[in-house]
Amino acid sequence: MMLTKKIGSIVLCLVLLCAMVPVGASATEPLKVEGEITVWYAGASESRVELYEWAKAEIEKTYPGTTVTLEVIPMAELASRQMTACQSGMGPDVMSQPIAATNGFMELGLLEPVNDLMVCAGRDLLKEFNEDFFELMRDGDVLYGVPQSRTALALVYNKDMFEEAGLTEPPKTWAQVLEYAEKLTKKDENGNVTVYGFGLPGTGGSHIWYRIIPEIWGAGGDICNTEMTQATLDSEATRKALEYYCSFYKNGFAPRSMLENDQTATSQMFASGSVAMTIENVTWIRNNVVEKNLFNVGVALYPGMDGINTAGLGGWNACIPASAKNKEGAAAFINLVTGKEGMEQQLLMPALAEVLSAGDWTDDFYGPYSTMLAEHSRDFPAFENTAGAQTIIMNMVQSVLSDSATIDDAIASAQEEIQMLLDEQNAD
Repeated sequence: MMLTKKIGSIVLCLVLLCAMVPVGASATEPLKVEGEITVWYAGASESRVELYEWAKAEIEKTYPGTTVTLEVIPMAELASRQMTACQSGMGPDVMSQPIAATNGFMELGLLEPVNDLMVCAGRDLLKEFNEDFFELMRDGDVLYGVPQSRTALALVYNKDMFEEAGLTEPPKTWAQVLEYAEKLTKKDENGNVTVYGFGLPGTGGSHIWYRIIPEIWGAGGDICNTEMTQATLDSEATRKALEYYCSFYKNGFAPRSMLENDQTATSQMFASGSVAMTIENVTWIRNNVVEKNLFNVGVALYPGMDGINTAGLGGWNACIPASAKNKEGAAAFINLVTGKEGMEQQLLMPALAEVLSAGDWTDDFYGPYSTMLAEHSRDFPAFENTAGAQTIIMNMVQSVLSDSATIDDAIASAQEEIQMLLDEQNAD
């Protein structure tokens, strides 16, 4: 959905944490923060290691005897491991979740409402954040998570390589991306590729999901209908999008290791200069390329079939499982990482819509990201089993890349599996 609502500037400060009270009531006693607080997050791939280590140190300093255990889980495993743990009643106290996953956990009753806990921390979430950010994690006035970041992907490219290839502006359509990828692919005197024109992930369910579903949208299709009752993958739009996505690998313009590469590996190749273009988020590029001054980075609006693509709304939420053993401690941790000081240390693309229209967020680097987020983004369909849907889409892509299925057969299989997910979701 388009993120055009504006909110006033946020002033968040760390306050004395207080006892849980009903929504709207005044807080009078501090939260009981003690014991162990277990936190699951994706570590380096989220660029949040320093933030979470800081929050751990602050909690343990403020509440002597309290310990925070940070458990880093690979991004590719995060959603499925969280789902399994929560369904078995063995979830952590705090979960950092991609926003595409939170709705499914909420619908299954696996998340704790956060209203009362955050009121106790002196927070008014609906005033602090763009209300659009809660669209898929609220039931009426009841909220089931706190936004940490919001972003939409964009095209990033090596300006130096563009200049060397005689390319004066970024590509704007599928046809141009393919044309540029061919021009940017370099080989040595022995015919070995030294630079690939365009990098895309061939594994990592969420990484592929965020990069091929927008291509399906751009071609005029979708994964399912708006009522989420009927799978709609078996369409000409999906055929076009899947053919396009896989064509870079088939034509030798994408790394030969694409089948083994998630987006983190692909982006590392971009940073090393062996990939000229990719689709990535603002933080990874800023932290791993710009701040290290590796080369001149260009950022452009996400190219679609005939123009600007609609990107899937990305970002992260902080949630508390319903099975959490230390919910008050979890609230204390979440208050830190989503407060002003925490926001300044994390993904840098703030979960605050108005900020994106001013200052640094409109420059050549951040501007395209801000534009994508504000004007060319939408939520993904609200699957209860998002991890399952992402795996189905990943398998569809991988089967074509590996030549184990034709495009038509891969789509037909994915269509059937997505329909099964929808049927299970609607059976309730």
